[in-house]
Amino acid sequence: MEQMQANDLKVIPVDFNATTIPVSVRQTHPLVYEDGDAICCVLGPDPQRGIFGCGATVAAALADFDVHFNELLKHPIEGDPVSEFIRQRHI
Repeated sequence: MEQMQANDLKVIPVDFNATTIPVSVRQTHPLVYEDGDAICCVLGPDPQRGIFGCGATVAAALADFDVHFNELLKHPIEGDPVSEFIRQRHI
């Protein structure tokens, strides 16, 4: 699966081992970054073709990501690399 590059983004480091973050985030390690006043995270080539979460805080962005992760996990898209990646990573 192709992952969005962090070029020119203000990346926010995340402790992917922290038990306070959603399991989906711990399993997939999405890119987390600032975008203006928002915090965003994406797993996949870009926000449109991947799983995207956004919020005013890191916790809010990760929670939004988790919602979209679970939606795609329940309704995978045939032939979609991101769907296949999360299906393989999900315990």
